[in-house]
Amino acid sequence: MADQKDTTASSTPEPDFGRPFRLTADDLFSDLLWPKLFRVPRLALRADRIGLAVFLILLIGFFDQTLAALANTEENPAQPIVEMLAVRFTQSQSMTVEMISGLAVGDALLAGWAGTWGTITSTFQDAPWRSSFVIPFAFVLYVMFAVGISRMAVDDFSRGKSIRWTDGLVWAIKGLSSALVAHLIPLFVIGLITAVLFLGGWVLLGVPFVNLVGSIFSILGIVLALIAVLMLIGFGLGAPMLSPAIASEGFDGIEAMQRIYSYVFTKPARFAIYSIVLFVQFIVVGSIAAALASATRGFASWGMGLMFDWTGNNDGLAVAQGIATEEVGFSGEWAADVVHLMLRLPALIVGGFMLCYWISGWSVQYLLLRQATDGQDVTDIYVPGEMEARIERALASRVAGSEQTQSDED
Repeated sequence: MADQKDTTASSTPEPDFGRPFRLTADDLFSDLLWPKLFRVPRLALRADRIGLAVFLILLIGFFDQTLAALANTEENPAQPIVEMLAVRFTQSQSMTVEMISGLAVGDALLAGWAGTWGTITSTFQDAPWRSSFVIPFAFVLYVMFAVGISRMAVDDFSRGKSIRWTDGLVWAIKGLSSALVAHLIPLFVIGLITAVLFLGGWVLLGVPFVNLVGSIFSILGIVLALIAVLMLIGFGLGAPMLSPAIASEGFDGIEAMQRIYSYVFTKPARFAIYSIVLFVQFIVVGSIAAALASATRGFASWGMGLMFDWTGNNDGLAVAQGIATEEVGFSGEWAADVVHLMLRLPALIVGGFMLCYWISGWSVQYLLLRQATDGQDVTDIYVPGEMEARIERALASRVAGSEQTQSDED
């Protein structure tokens, strides 16, 4: 029997923590968690969630356009900050895409960070005061609304319940402070390390003879730089899951930050697989939605201006296409502006849907990574009052058991 026990025990190989990392079939198919990502489009395609996302876009756009109108002059027309960021970011990431296609992942990460940082700094240089208001305003609003939309998505995904948009908005407001803590602490630490490296290099390496001692302490700079790079990688990859973590676990920003860093670095293969599935879906669904929006706008404009096109009424055709000209008169200009606004509605709705898809997708990915890492089921999310009720039931059961034991002894 002892030999049999030894054989049974020895048949289970001990994990080899020294082996090199490699992607295995278990990472692809274990527990079949990744197919659950295909439920994301259904989670995003809800009118109340899309409505919150559209409201977020309108708030940021209105604030940005208002400041642009105040700064606009005939000699120097002001471009909205969000538009400036979008154009410059797209241009700066072209090299990153080429590096990724060439499998130069390390260079792609550095190029992506440099492009992102250059986009932000150049925008601040060209429009300093507007950028100082618009970018923080947009960041705070996105973080807040992401918590609300994510809570609506995880409730639907985990519990099969659809909470109202008002409840989602309440979650957004209550979770704002924790979400800001989760987002800002890594950035603060990275900024602090950067400041230490800057001041240390200037003081210890810029003075004769002192630089001899400073060169020895440069090893500390290497260690600090490594910490900053790791924090930057973890934040860059896991930041979209911070608001979902707040929505799923309750309002604890530090715990959410710790969980995200843990999931990114302890399950890199799963994180990569889930992200690829999510991004492929995002591209496919986004392309279909954008094509529908473009076709809807084109068909509406074509149908409303068809009669004007037949009769050669160029003024009416311009109004039907949302183009204001001096020839159409005052009422025609107003009508053209209204038509132009209405023709942009399909694109606005698609933008809200894709934003909702983005937040919902990262919410599901967070729950799947949590189960793969911690073993916590995707249905286990924080519900206000539920934990308190469990504690009360446990205490009541313990008290009842104590009373029963006492009565038996008597």
